[in-house]
Amino acid sequence: MYNDYFVTPQWLNTHLSDGNIIVLDASSPPPTAPYDCRQHYLEEHIPNAQFFHQDEIADKTCDLPHMLPSSEVFSQAVGSMGIDNDTQVIIYSQNNLFSSPRAWWTFTTMGCKNVKILAGGIEAWKAEGFATQSGEVTPPTRKQFKASRKDTNALNQQQVLDVVNEGQIQIIDARAAPRFLAQAPEPRPGLRMGHIPGSKNVPWDLLVANGEFKSPEDLKAIFTEQGVDIQAPSITTCGSGMTAAVVLMALTLLGNDNIRLYDGSWAEWGQDNGLPIEP
Repeated sequence: MYNDYFVTPQWLNTHLSDGNIIVLDASSPPPTAPYDCRQHYLEEHIPNAQFFHQDEIADKTCDLPHMLPSSEVFSQAVGSMGIDNDTQVIIYSQNNLFSSPRAWWTFTTMGCKNVKILAGGIEAWKAEGFATQSGEVTPPTRKQFKASRKDTNALNQQQVLDVVNEGQIQIIDARAAPRFLAQAPEPRPGLRMGHIPGSKNVPWDLLVANGEFKSPEDLKAIFTEQGVDIQAPSITTCGSGMTAAVVLMALTLLGNDNIRLYDGSWAEWGQDNGLPIEP
């Protein structure tokens, strides 16, 4: 199952010069420790990798971070990177699988069928002794990507409120436990503390180690311990829709194909907007 979603550094090194492969650094910083991912990319990246800026290739018509872009914005952006519907896209990140599942989710939501993640990210690549480079990368010839956006993959605020009121679908929050339990303030200013009523907490970093997901057995044990029904229809959420994709992908690896992501997540729900919360 993991081979359907990941490639190893050895595989990528062997295929790096293949004409149909585009490698993307999709790193984004956590709000608790922001740093300039693009600058880090310029200092060191996998040869010929391009930077996929998740806060720029996004819906900029609202003030929420890295919201899912329109089909037009996405198609224009990835086409300019030399990606079409037949391109094999390989995504990696600089920070322990924090942001690459979100990019994977964006690509799959836009209808890309050939997208995988580099297991272990750039750290695993370097640990194998493979070369890196610095500076800008000139994209290959522009291609045409025709997005077929699956709008049902992403839920909006009203849809999540309906789910809360109906109480039939489990909601899983990927934030750290102190934030979920209203024991620690939110890193984004102006947000309330707490969680969406009825939701369960599976902190995203419990699921990963050294830039890879833990074994299926470990994932099952973690979800079960947190009271999650692994096969039940689910909605994932987090602080801004980033690590919600980590939980979504972990459940996908366990065979659950009925998972949707709340794109606005706590950056939207936690505003002073009268929406119900639990401490």
